[in-house]
Amino acid sequence: MKYLSIRLVLIAFVAAILAACTSQQQQQQRPEQSVLVTAANETAALTRLRAIAGGEAQYQVESGGEYGTLDQLIAKRYVNDPTHGKLTGYRFEVQVKPGGFQATAVPEQVGISGKRSFYVDETNVVHAADKKGAPATASDPEV
Repeated sequence: MKYLSIRLVLIAFVAAILAACTSQQQQQQRPEQSVLVTAANETAALTRLRAIAGGEAQYQVESGGEYGTLDQLIAKRYVNDPTHGKLTGYRFEVQVKPGGFQATAVPEQVGISGKRSFYVDETNVVHAADKKGAPATASDPEV
């Protein structure tokens, strides 16, 4: 009887450890979004990034060669921004540099809101790659 209770305690202990390990593994795994939803989010982000590039071209013409920040493009109404820099799970950033700009779109939740990050600059060539949540760059493949 004594050995049976020790065995039961050991079995319960092993079961508790296995349950804890399984729970931890499930918490570490991110749920994947539907491929169609991810593709739609990426398409919307790409479209928005191209709109930002178009707004930059318009801003440059009217400002005498300067490029604008995202806030300046929105203020001039060259770009709509109903989501304050976010759209369908993407975060958008525009940086003005001497003689140009660079704009990026990065998924807020990689694998859920999108997989690829996007980049465009004054050359109007869009680049994209799965950067695991980091911004895309000009050295990434063209879209």
